[in-house]
Amino acid sequence: MTFIVLTLLVLLSACSGNKKVEMQTEQVPVRNPLVLAHQAATSGTDLYNKELYNDAIKSFSEAIDLFTEASATASAVDSIAENIEKMKLNIAKSYIELASESTEMNMYEDALVFYNKALNIYTSIAPTLISEEELNQNIIGLYNNMAIVAKQAGKYENALEYYNQILKLNPKDTDTIYAKFYVLKDNLNDENRAYNVLIEYAELTRDAKAFINIGDFYADKGNMIEASKYYQKALAIEPNVDVYRRLANYYRITKDWANANVYLLKVVESNPEPSELAQIYIMIGKNYDEMKDKKKMVEYYEKSLSIERDPQLALLLASYYNSQKNYAKVISNANITLSIDPKNVDALMLRGVAYFQTKNYTAAKADLERLKNDPKYGAQATNLLKNIPK
Repeated sequence: MTFIVLTLLVLLSACSGNKKVEMQTEQVPVRNPLVLAHQAATSGTDLYNKELYNDAIKSFSEAIDLFTEASATASAVDSIAENIEKMKLNIAKSYIELASESTEMNMYEDALVFYNKALNIYTSIAPTLISEEELNQNIIGLYNNMAIVAKQAGKYENALEYYNQILKLNPKDTDTIYAKFYVLKDNLNDENRAYNVLIEYAELTRDAKAFINIGDFYADKGNMIEASKYYQKALAIEPNVDVYRRLANYYRITKDWANANVYLLKVVESNPEPSELAQIYIMIGKNYDEMKDKKKMVEYYEKSLSIERDPQLALLLASYYNSQKNYAKVISNANITLSIDPKNVDALMLRGVAYFQTKNYTAAKADLERLKNDPKYGAQATNLLKNIPK
């Protein structure tokens, strides 16, 4: 062992005697902000994926500072502006997630603070990576979320303001208009403001459905003149069966029977379901009755009866034909009623009289015998039975 040590010392001594030994100092690596920026960005993404949104925001913010520092010496291929924009969008997304968490915990004030922070980021971006259209959609989505949270917090006027911001970006946004409308109508109970919103929208967009809704509002209030005005506006834009129905109803309420039938016939032309068609024919018939046009009344009642065997309508026709002494029609219509309601004394009486008048005494006697003890027709039935030849 001693030998080895001595020999070593010699050798070292010999080396030191022949050559000067230079002392090595540790090299400190040059600071590279671009590399550090990408590392911070990666860390932010990992933290975001772990739902550690506040920590993610810190890392993304650090990345922005480092990318900004690196911009002095970076080249075009380093895409500094695009990377900074990505980080801003990531921060905004993190604030949105924090807002969502706060909303779930009913922490509405906090949620609105986080949404506002995201909004400030979006509005500060001069887009290069994201399109202007996509950025606007993000902003609209934020305002919509803020309106929802404000409603949940009972801050209805704030919700209206957020909806107004959406409408500045998209004045014809139907969903937003109706959201604003219902806040005014249902939450603030301010129908006048609500329908003014709808009127402005309808006039701007020429939306037939909006005009119909306005017309319905005035109709419900009993203001049929205003209702008709907006129904006519809807009709001028988009003639359709819904408007025809409403106008027909309007004219019936105002007792303008002729115009009511004009629009009811337009509904007929739309080929409604048979059950609806039968009812429309009855309404047309009633309108003609109001106009003292019995012939047209009967025409439409019979059209209805050909679709649906309505016992009351058949009885009405039997009565009408009895007044006209058209006994064959009395019998056929009374038969319809009695096939559905065999104990209907009115139909039995009408048919019994018709059989009597057409000298079908056997059939007449059968009907009249059933009515002898009826409090309403007993006396009349008994009298006719006395006049039936033996």
